[in-house]
Amino acid sequence: MTEIPFSLAYISGMIDRVLSTMDWHELTSSTGDAFMPLQMLEDAQPAGYVRLWRGAKESPLDRMVHLRLIAGPVETQLLFIFGRSATSMPHLHAQVVQFPPDGCVYNMDYLPRLDPVERPDWFERVFSALRKPYRKATADSSNSCAQAPANPALAVYMSPWGIASGRADKDELMKVSPCLELYLDHYLQLASENGWEEPDNGAMTERDRRHLELFFDDDMDPRAWNGVYRVIGEEQGRAVKALFETPLGDQQ
Repeated sequence: MTEIPFSLAYISGMIDRVLSTMDWHELTSSTGDAFMPLQMLEDAQPAGYVRLWRGAKESPLDRMVHLRLIAGPVETQLLFIFGRSATSMPHLHAQVVQFPPDGCVYNMDYLPRLDPVERPDWFERVFSALRKPYRKATADSSNSCAQAPANPALAVYMSPWGIASGRADKDELMKVSPCLELYLDHYLQLASENGWEEPDNGAMTERDRRHLELFFDDDMDPRAWNGVYRVIGEEQGRAVKALFETPLGDQQ
């Protein structure tokens, strides 16, 4: 029996946690498999998949997207949960990239939806509970996330509370995992609450469109996106990107 990569097991555990606390509908392919199977550019061999879920109509969450990308011995697991575009519900981002023999990099963060100067109350509501797990993870100098440099171009679209590692391993991921789980649990608690509506739905929707367009722009992280295109080609890569950027809303 083939052993499940620990990166896949870890992100799958997060997904199970989300599915157990909220109502979701998974969108699948015509054969009932993952929404978007991925193929290698060179030989059309399987290269992973994208799974896609739609949030319940009454939920402030629009969609959840899991990208599994396989490039030889390297496994990339990328998970996003997106708040509805017309609301101020934050987006969640989690990632584990695994490489032999047991190495990995990991990160987790929320994408803010409002400005901290104009809405400090929103930032207090969303991020105050992350202070302790953030400090616990990053204050330990033996954790690579205590000293990993951020990509400034991307960091400006994320939050100062992001936990991001340098080159780590499975043991460190498991050590930091309780902090990451608190991020997820707090996010799910926020999603169970009311009060994410904003006076100008149109302005929020447009801001979100621009936010995600910039965040997923090739130029923001050319190394990452060029790596995706080398594995599955630009056409498939841009189709994956469109799933990240495009709200499902009430689409059927």
